[in-house]
Amino acid sequence: MSKNTLILIIVIPLLFLQALWIFMDAKKRGEKYYWVWGIFGLLNIPTSLIIYLFVTRYGYLKCPNCGKTVRNDYKFCPYCGTSLKKTCPKCGAEIKDDWKYCPECSTKLK
Repeated sequence: MSKNTLILIIVIPLLFLQALWIFMDAKKRGEKYYWVWGIFGLLNIPTSLIIYLFVTRYGYLKCPNCGKTVRNDYKFCPYCGTSLKKTCPKCGAEIKDDWKYCPECSTKLK
């Protein structure tokens, strides 16, 4: 068995496995063109996977209530309506967990 044949026996199944995983993950995440991501996964190892992970994971978070993936600029989950951002009870400004006072209206938070 030649060296080229051995490489093909290893690389081709890895390409198909990578493409299948990318296809299934993109479909599960609700990507509009999930099938294009699957085809993209056939191009090379591991660059396609790295690009897919970088592009699809940037700017998204999981809803703490339903677990669905939503964009990180959403204030409410479009699937279950859960608030994704903490807000000041008085003025509604977005606040961080460790803040003791609202930066907009100085309401005591804790």
